[in-house]
Parts: sequence; structure tokens; C-alpha cells
Amino acid sequence: MGEEFKLLKTFLNPLDANITKGLLESNGIEAFIFDENTLSIDPILTTALGGIRLMVRSTDYENALAIIKEIDEENKKEILNLKCLVCGSSDIKIKNPPNWTYFFIMIITFAITPTAGNRKKYVCNVCKHKWERSEEIDNNADYYFNSLGK
Repeated sequence: MGEEFKLLKTFLNPLDANITKGLLESNGIEAFIFDENTLSIDPILTTALGGIRLMVRSTDYENALAIIKEIDEENKKEILNLKCLVCGSSDIKIKNPPNWTYFFIMIITFAITPTAGNRKKYVCNVCKHKWERSEEIDNNADYYFNSLGK
């Protein structure tokens, strides 16, 4: 019986796909790129085919996903240039609110005031200082990452 593969991430260009594939393989996870040649020859098909697909074996999926999330968080921190407001450290943990909590908070918040938005919490791993930044600031980095691929 053949091996099963799972889609890990899609990309808009082959360079990002190959960089990510290399990072996974340097961590011992074999990755496979699909539709790279087709989309390099005819980029107009990118939307129709759903982008360049990076796939891994089903058995490696969870480990690969953890590596991708860690890489994305590190890149997001670099783009946002996050630094602790107290000690100046860039060793910051980003805590997103859980989806169900966020849902109820948004219902209550928008019932009270339509201008309030999602707030991400940041914790300095050095001095343990906690603070929030509004979603509007984070949207710049989210937009950048969404333009690179999903």
C-alpha cells in the first residue's frame, strides 16, 4: 500500500517552498514539493492549482507543523521587531486568545463598542512582563505572511 501524504503549506513562489523544504529536511523530515514546475512555467495557473504544495508523510505531519509554526513565529517577531517594554529583550512569546474565548469576547465587545478589536498578549521570557498590542499593528505582519503563502 502506498504512503499517505498530508498538505503542510502552500506557497506562491518556488523559492519560499524550497527554503521551507530545506528547513524541514535539515530537521530530519522528508518533504515533497508538488506543482512547482507547472507553476514556474505558467504562473497564471497558481490560483487554479492552489499554489505550490509542500507535503510531508502523514507520520511526520505533526512534527513538521510544529517546525513551520516555530519558524513563522520567529519570522513574525523579526518583522514586528518586538522588544520587551521593560528590559528590551526580544525573547518574546506571543499568546493568541483561544478561538472559543475570542468568539464570546468579540460578541460582548462589539455589543458594547464597535471600535474594539482583538488583542494579542505578549510575554517577555526574560523578565515575565506582559502587555498587549492591538490587532491593527499585527495585521501588517499577518498580511505579509498571508501574501507569502498559507
